[in-house]
Amino acid sequence: MPLNHCTEPQAPTSATDQILYTTREPGWMQGIRGEVRPVDPGSDSGVLAAITLLLVLVGLNMKHVKRLFSTISADLWSVRRRSNLFDNHTSKETRTILILLLQLFLFEGILLYLNFSRRGAEPQQEIMLPVALLGAVMMGLYLFQLLMCMLIGYVFTDKAEAVQWRRGQNAVSVLLGMALLLPTLAALFYPSVTAAMLILAAVLYIISRIIYIIKGFRIFYINFPSLLYFILYLCSVEIVPLVAAYSIAMEICRRF
Repeated sequence: MPLNHCTEPQAPTSATDQILYTTREPGWMQGIRGEVRPVDPGSDSGVLAAITLLLVLVGLNMKHVKRLFSTISADLWSVRRRSNLFDNHTSKETRTILILLLQLFLFEGILLYLNFSRRGAEPQQEIMLPVALLGAVMMGLYLFQLLMCMLIGYVFTDKAEAVQWRRGQNAVSVLLGMALLLPTLAALFYPSVTAAMLILAAVLYIISRIIYIIKGFRIFYINFPSLLYFILYLCSVEIVPLVAAYSIAMEICRRF
């Protein structure tokens, strides 16, 4: 029967309900409490804006990026004591390297966030902040390794070989940043392949460090005792700082 024709005896309330409704509204008038919907990293506006901005900057500097990659193989492998006459490095190249390094730190921050979110971290409404902090952790790791590279080169070799090793550090980092583009985008927009992309990113990182270590070995290895120093370098610069950065990143994701 329509409610506007319902009489009092036919009202769908009992005496108990009438007493209850004098103190609070019935449940069907209150509705259902909404739950906070976790934001998908692939739809977060801050993350997408940061990726778009860096890709635009890379596109605007594509001429210098091409020039940089034309000499990157020499920076990765060459241990010549004298540079080629045409290997001149400009300030615009330095700017391009900085942009590509920022891209690397952003991609690493996103991948770390996706890695910890898959391991049971609580979904967050604010994604850009932990991603930025994770990227800052990876930037700190890079700066520490670069500082150690310069210090070790200054102590154990001459200026020319120290510069070669430092340029090798920049070369593997820039190349890694470009290589992580596809795994990062695939992990963001296709969650079903995130696990595979994280494994691929880890493999790419390991390969980049192996390339850099091989170049350092070619520069610094003189005799068998120097092998001991190189092992100490691997532990103190390559392994321990990486474990520390991973632990800090885990703590950041746990707190946010």
